[in-house]
Amino acid sequence: MKRPSIPDNEASRTLALQQLGIMYTPSEARFDRITRLAMRHFNVPTALVSIVYKELQWFKSNQGLNACTTGREVSFCGHAILQDEPFVVPNALNDQRFADNPLVTGEPRIRFYAGQAIRDPNNVVLGTLCLIDYTPRDFSPANVQDLCDFAKLVEAELALGPTSSVVQTLIEGLSEDQRVALIDPQIGAWNIRGIESVLAEELRSAGEEGHPVSLIAVRLSDMDSLCARFGADRLLDFRKHVAAMVRDEIPASASLAVLEPSLFLAVCPRVIDSDVRKLIAKISAKCRSLPVESLGVKTLIECRLAGITVTGPIDTARKPSFWMESLQKEI
Repeated sequence: MKRPSIPDNEASRTLALQQLGIMYTPSEARFDRITRLAMRHFNVPTALVSIVYKELQWFKSNQGLNACTTGREVSFCGHAILQDEPFVVPNALNDQRFADNPLVTGEPRIRFYAGQAIRDPNNVVLGTLCLIDYTPRDFSPANVQDLCDFAKLVEAELALGPTSSVVQTLIEGLSEDQRVALIDPQIGAWNIRGIESVLAEELRSAGEEGHPVSLIAVRLSDMDSLCARFGADRLLDFRKHVAAMVRDEIPASASLAVLEPSLFLAVCPRVIDSDVRKLIAKISAKCRSLPVESLGVKTLIECRLAGITVTGPIDTARKPSFWMESLQKEI
């Protein structure tokens, strides 16, 4: 196995990522839409936005891989960031750089890889948009161009900066270790401690500016039947599916959290009560019409939803848990 070399500008890369404030932050629908489209366009089981940082690669967007990070020394993306053109490995077993790589010889048993470096507005390479398959495949010149185009879409989103100034201020005040402790690594959403911090900041901002904050709870209600039908090890597929559907419908400035294995919470600033009802209806309709596939079988997910809107004057003395617990009683 050949370990990837360290770029000459590694210090400036690290600084750029720290200044961007993207590391160890929740998944965002704007990046997930790109990786989903790439996965479908290229007909691959896995597409990632991978950030190469210090000793690891960390996935800002993850379609099809049940991991949030891997070591940099075994990463394919560590090689991809070293060149301008897409880095393509048609069959890892036939490539001496990767044939005995643990990601090839063991899970997830990578065979095909294609990655295009993504850059910040100052042209500093941050990571890749990459495709993975578990069988060897060819990659045509047209595929190469399409991958470059998809990578440009990721770069355009990065250039727009954060979608929520309140959440960004919170993130900037946390160390990297603190951020890690507030994120659910499997779903890429805030955990209960993280969303309490987010909700506290959103309520504080709402109290100062006089706008509402709405909360939407989504419960995956058929966990037992899914477990019996597909096995406990496949439940993550269904949980990620529900999280993706909720992210797609809530505003870009909203925040999503995992409170329990079957319970999600969205905090939506500046969303009024009537719009909460519309969001609940859209998410419910999507659950009833958009199946998730696991083990080659498609199934619909049954969810229960509830919402509340906190309007001014907002009592900021009440802890975020008060509003969260009030909503949980409804669902």
